[in-house]
Amino acid sequence: MSSIDSLTKIEARRLFLQRQGLLPQASFGRGPAGVQQAIEQLGYVQIDTISVVDRAHHHALQARVPHYQPAMLDKLQSRDRTIFEYWSHAAAYLPIKHYRYYLPLMQGYARHRKYDKVMAKHILARIRADGPLQARDFEAPAGKQTSGWWDWKPAKHALEHLFLSGELMISERRGFQKVYDLTERVLPSDIDTRTPDVARWTRFHLLNAVQALGVGSLRDLTYARSAVRRFAGAEFTPNYAEGLQSLLEAGELVQVNVDDLSCVTTPGALLALPKRISRSRVRLLSPFDNLVINRKRTLFLFGFDYQLECYVPEPKRRFGYFCLPLLWGDALIGRLDCKVVRKTHCLQLRHLQIEPHIALTETLMVALIQGIEDFAAAQASQTITITRVSPQELQQRLPGHWQRVPVTRVDATPDATDTAD
Repeated sequence: MSSIDSLTKIEARRLFLQRQGLLPQASFGRGPAGVQQAIEQLGYVQIDTISVVDRAHHHALQARVPHYQPAMLDKLQSRDRTIFEYWSHAAAYLPIKHYRYYLPLMQGYARHRKYDKVMAKHILARIRADGPLQARDFEAPAGKQTSGWWDWKPAKHALEHLFLSGELMISERRGFQKVYDLTERVLPSDIDTRTPDVARWTRFHLLNAVQALGVGSLRDLTYARSAVRRFAGAEFTPNYAEGLQSLLEAGELVQVNVDDLSCVTTPGALLALPKRISRSRVRLLSPFDNLVINRKRTLFLFGFDYQLECYVPEPKRRFGYFCLPLLWGDALIGRLDCKVVRKTHCLQLRHLQIEPHIALTETLMVALIQGIEDFAAAQASQTITITRVSPQELQQRLPGHWQRVPVTRVDATPDATDTAD
């Protein structure tokens, strides 16, 4: 690719989609091995507490690994020990082989964050003696006052400090609750624990980002830099521009322009792009999916202005509480505000929206209906209800067995299950 110095946005986003495992189906494989490959290729998969539909980590993997089941992720974390939890730009599952590159963040956190040292000492002693414990194991027994050692909040804060500073790890999740154990009992003995210097860390971070993105600007590659500043502290200051220049001079990366935006990619990256793009079904993505988490990049590459509005006051929402981006082939063509009602096994389509410039062809309708029904099945939803659509002509093109529900019956606010941790 050394002779190419520019890419179109279409080429750039196809390269991005390929690296994200969202062009050919099952490009990462199937089963636990496919889940492992997905996490290693993406670099991280974000964890989030919101459960309007599947939690973000399950949803992102479900979009990439056919017939994905949460037990596959649990196996990799609790039995195989090939992934671990820590902080990327947010809480995330990460490849265990990358553990050493998170040590600067852990060490910086340990140096700079205040915590109750007496409480932490008690917690470590109890976990060492009793084995892995959850935060609720430090709740006050019935009839006891909630103060001092038994006060849940200080214990929870100390647990999180010990976790973020690297003294504890999450050995597994029970339900969605973290189970903490000593790092020495969780981390495999063959994992490299040498702390990288700033230059090695910078090189790893940039190459890891290019692997996941395919092509990107320096801003794209350093999306998680705020977490580094917040955790590692001022004494650990990566010089990303200098690191990128070194990689370019070594020929490990090459510079390209995407519509006059200076970017980098790997040599020969476009040679492996598929000649044909499948449009057999629409994929429903998580709002926290790696593909769309960088909203500015999403707007630049896809022309898709996306914002998750569950954090926006209801009167200011344009699209809905929890909209899922709709991916069709190499284009983001709409969004779906939806919710899974688990008690009734129902997928509620509160507002299905296709972008105004997208033609409602028969090919698109088949792919859209198939994608939504596949998603409903993956959520164990037996029925689908539909309330609003945009444009209105879409209403007549949807299956008759999807129950139409009047707008007045839609609850625009979340319930307790939406954000349960």
